[in-house]
Amino acid sequence: MARATEADAPTLTLEAPAQPHAGAGWFGRTFSSLQDSNFRLLYFGNTLQFGSMQMQLLVRGYLVFDLTGSFAALGTMALANAIPGLLLAPVGGVVADRAPKKTVIQFAQAYNAINAAVLAILAAGLFGLELQFWHLFLSALLQGGVNSIMMPSRQSIISDLVPAERLTNAVAINTSGQNLMQLIGPGLGGLLISLWSPSAVFWLMGAMYALAVTFTMRIPARPLYAFERQPARAATKGRRGSGSMKELVGGLRYVAQDPVVRLLILVNFLIVVVAMPYTMLLPGFVREVLGRGAGAQGLLMAVSGVGAIAGSLFVASMSGHGRGRMMIVWGAVLGIGLVGFAASTSFYITLPIMLIIGVGQAGRMSIGQVLIQAYSAPEYRGRALAVWMMQFYLVQFGTFFVGILAELLGPQLAIGGLAFLMVVAMGLVALTLPTVRNLD
Repeated sequence: MARATEADAPTLTLEAPAQPHAGAGWFGRTFSSLQDSNFRLLYFGNTLQFGSMQMQLLVRGYLVFDLTGSFAALGTMALANAIPGLLLAPVGGVVADRAPKKTVIQFAQAYNAINAAVLAILAAGLFGLELQFWHLFLSALLQGGVNSIMMPSRQSIISDLVPAERLTNAVAINTSGQNLMQLIGPGLGGLLISLWSPSAVFWLMGAMYALAVTFTMRIPARPLYAFERQPARAATKGRRGSGSMKELVGGLRYVAQDPVVRLLILVNFLIVVVAMPYTMLLPGFVREVLGRGAGAQGLLMAVSGVGAIAGSLFVASMSGHGRGRMMIVWGAVLGIGLVGFAASTSFYITLPIMLIIGVGQAGRMSIGQVLIQAYSAPEYRGRALAVWMMQFYLVQFGTFFVGILAELLGPQLAIGGLAFLMVVAMGLVALTLPTVRNLD
């Protein structure tokens, strides 16, 4: 791992004692981070936010395909979310390393609540307004920018709230909350669309974002486990213009030059760009290939959430050994699941396949994030995480091109062909990149 020079070395300030794992068995080891009240507050706030995001994926995709009937339109919507994300994610890393993370998270949660309320009004046709494709496009564009600023703070704050020995557990438990909402959110969203309307989904999303703000408000403003800069480095904070740009460039240079961080990010980018566009194309796939509607889409996403919970809890119970190999294995599992998903034309065969996809995705995401936090220098952690999180916006670019391929070749060949290439790529990573394979 790359480290700062002695003059720039951060000092470690501990304001809360590290607590040992509770209990002697699997349950106590797996859920040990939730003993901490501050991490619990973060977990509940994040879980509510994750739930809103999962429902949004369903309802926005449903509305776009309902308005346009086009796979290319789904890809264009994904692109609207990706462009501001890729441009602003590095800025979000600088913000995470310099600004109060709690404030950044609260601002984004409040904005998302307002955004959901506006879409609820439009979807309901209130005040004589009618929802159109460009409303959804603009909403995705603005929300992509806000979330890209917030996400590095939301993830790196975990290192502020838990000691290093609990980092793997805390990250995996945090991911399990996301996966729990992947189980509950789409199913609830599909039910609300079936029983009432898409507007009801947006109203519920707004309420969940607002409740998330109340949990985040109770998190300590000052880190409990933090690497603080020496006064000489901290003095540059006052120079907002050139100082901020230097920190942004410095963070990108660090990621490009550190061999471990660079390879971890490249492998994760490969997995995400090739494998994950299927999530954005799911509304069209369910309708065109499986012959089902929004309720079936919600059920498929919920089943994937069951697998994702299992995958993230497995990571939470892991020791800190062999994590590089596990990341490669999870990537291969995800690819194999997607090959089966693309080949299936039966809803009932696709259901168990979604379990495999969920396990692979959750395991890959949890292990990847833990390794980035563990192997990046503390003073660059926020910026390294920001670059790692650009994968979520690269997915949108991948979706745009896969959407075009799906229009030309059909969704099964587009998704399945790329997934097969990813399985091959994971084998090549295991054989040719010992730096990644041997990480603990």
